[in-house]
Amino acid sequence: MSVHATNARPARTALLWALVVFLGTGTFAIFGAQEQTPDAPATPVIGDGPPGAAADPAAQPIAFSHAHHVGEIGVDCQFCHAYARRGPVAGIPSVQRCVGCHRVVLSEQPEILKVLEYWENEEPIPWVRVHDLPDYVRFAHKPHIRAGVDCADCHGNVEEMHAAVQVESLSMGWCLSCHKERDVTRDCLACHY
Repeated sequence: MSVHATNARPARTALLWALVVFLGTGTFAIFGAQEQTPDAPATPVIGDGPPGAAADPAAQPIAFSHAHHVGEIGVDCQFCHAYARRGPVAGIPSVQRCVGCHRVVLSEQPEILKVLEYWENEEPIPWVRVHDLPDYVRFAHKPHIRAGVDCADCHGNVEEMHAAVQVESLSMGWCLSCHKERDVTRDCLACHY
C-alpha cells in the first residue's frame, strides 16, 4: 500500500461519515416537533420521547459526557461541532476528531476503547439524535452563531449535562418569540423554503 493511500484513509473515512450524517439526516437540524407555548417552562425531551423524559445514557452507543468535556475541561462547543459557524448544520464530530485526543488521553478507559474500536473498524459512531426538526423547516446554525446567539440559548446548559437532552421545545412559537425579542425577521420564508 502506498503512503498516499494510507494517509488518505482517515480523511476519506471522515468525509464519508460527514456525508452520511448530512444526507442521512436531511439537514441535521436541531428542532423537535413538540409544541409548547413560548412562556411555558422548558421540559427536557429526548429524541422522539415524551416531554420530561429522563436522560438515558444507555440510549447512546458511548457514554459521552458533555459535563466533563465542556464543563470540566472547557472544550468549546464549536471545537467538536465545527460546522455550526460555517453552514446550516452543526454536525456531529467525526470519529477522527475524537481519536485525535483519545489516542493518548485516557485511551484505556472502557468508553474510549469503544471510540477506538469504531476508528479501527472505520465505522461512524451511531449516535442517537436528540434534537430534530420537521422536514418542512429549514434551520441554519451559521446565521445564528454569527448573530451571537449562544449555544445554550437553544440547547440549554450543556456544560452541566452528562447525556445531552432537549430542554427547549424549539417549536415555531418558541422561535418566533426569540426573533421578536431580538427584532429580527419573522418572515415565513426565513425558515420555510
